[in-house]
Amino acid sequence: MRRLLLPALALMLLLTLCACGKETAKPAETPEPSATAAPMTLTANDNSGVAVQGTLLGELRCDAPFWTVFSDIRELPEGESATQRFYNYTDGLGIWDNFLVILQSTPEGHSAGETEGYREYLVLRADSYGWGEGFADAKLESDWDWDTFTADMNGALVELTLTHKTGKADVAITATTRDGREYHESCTGVPIDGALYWCLSVENACLDLLPEDSEQTAPSA
Repeated sequence: MRRLLLPALALMLLLTLCACGKETAKPAETPEPSATAAPMTLTANDNSGVAVQGTLLGELRCDAPFWTVFSDIRELPEGESATQRFYNYTDGLGIWDNFLVILQSTPEGHSAGETEGYREYLVLRADSYGWGEGFADAKLESDWDWDTFTADMNGALVELTLTHKTGKADVAITATTRDGREYHESCTGVPIDGALYWCLSVENACLDLLPEDSEQTAPSA
């Protein structure tokens, strides 16, 4: 019995050590309601004929692996808001194959190993799931139709609004589908204890960023 127990304990210790010190690990699965919500399509969407109107983040073939493609990192000073509108295109093979919103502590870098002082306040996925230092203390809400989510997100016009208040940040998302239906997702009250920077990323998706709506403005009361 002892011969079997010691190797097992050594293996558990090794796995624990390997798991330490990592950030931005992709969750193994999506929690309810997303895990059983939307059926997967059998073939990937063909977006090759899309006419890009702004700046393309990723490629129209929607093959970017997780955490490899990012927009420019922008600062969001306290007391200000930023709005970005974009068309979201996806391969349609998974509900997480869409945009991600990243709130971080540094003006460059996408990991602590890459940039000293890097921290992730929040990484928010389109399918109403996220992680990061402030995620557990924030309020996450959405009204997606999970039966049609993967189809709805391909070509959807998304308006993202970020607001940096004293000690916290709010994320508000409005998505309008190609056939005019409107959905919402928000993550409010994300704790922020320093400078705030943000960017976008994609997984097996691409974004047509519309620059004319990217100006920072003072938030409404």
